[in-house]
Amino acid sequence: MKSKIIPLLSLLTALFCHTPLPAQARGGTLPTPPASTHRLFYIQRSKDANTIMYDANLTPDGRLDPQKPVQVYWIRYADRGQREDLTAFQWQMAYGYKHKQLSSPAEAYDICLNAFKKRPIRIIHHQGKPVAIAVINGRDAFLQKVFVQVDPASGWVPRVQYVDMFGIDPDIGQPVHERIRF
Repeated sequence: MKSKIIPLLSLLTALFCHTPLPAQARGGTLPTPPASTHRLFYIQRSKDANTIMYDANLTPDGRLDPQKPVQVYWIRYADRGQREDLTAFQWQMAYGYKHKQLSSPAEAYDICLNAFKKRPIRIIHHQGKPVAIAVINGRDAFLQKVFVQVDPASGWVPRVQYVDMFGIDPDIGQPVHERIRF
């Protein structure tokens, strides 16, 4: 039993306790992931440069896969920039989602991120391209990225100080932003 607990504690420590300074404090900026026709949005954190990617998961005929409409994975910029799948723990506790298909518009899904269920995100096709729509600053916007500021002194369980949501207003094409404080 003891031999199983030690690796689990090591994993939890690696996931939650390693809290270097935010990129802005280190004098750098967070990387911008390469563009992709399937890209919906991505999440970056103050913890490190690693980025969680949310891409549309399309069937061979170009439709959103009803079983798993969004593909979620890491780009491990803090390592070698490699792509990695989420662990089951990361999926369940934070970056995974639950989804439901909507009756209208056709091929639309609402997803709720496991760590932030208060803000559903709608996945639809817009002008032939999959997009994520979220309420940002009180209005619908094409969600582009999310930044999560974690309190570096929060210890074992990370405490989120705020979340910045960035998107584009679909009507006027202008950037929109909202900071959600916790």
